[in-house]
Amino acid sequence: MRVFLRGQSFSEVNARLEQGRTLVARDYSLLRQGIEFTLGEDLPDGVKVAIFKRIQNGFPLAHDFGTWCATTHRLINRTKTILG
Repeated sequence: MRVFLRGQSFSEVNARLEQGRTLVARDYSLLRQGIEFTLGEDLPDGVKVAIFKRIQNGFPLAHDFGTWCATTHRLINRTKTILG
């Protein structure tokens, strides 16, 4: 599964998490479109998180990526490639 989260960058998202802010990510897949997850509450460990700034043609344009780590409550394994 892959979820999308609005943000400026990988480090900016982790900084917001450290401040205790609630971040909601959305699954934009064709089968589950619209399901929302809250990082730190109901997002399963190991889920890929794509960070985006804007939406085009109904889909987010991701520019930064990470994997959710439920143990540390942070995004880890940053990559600059397209998620597959």
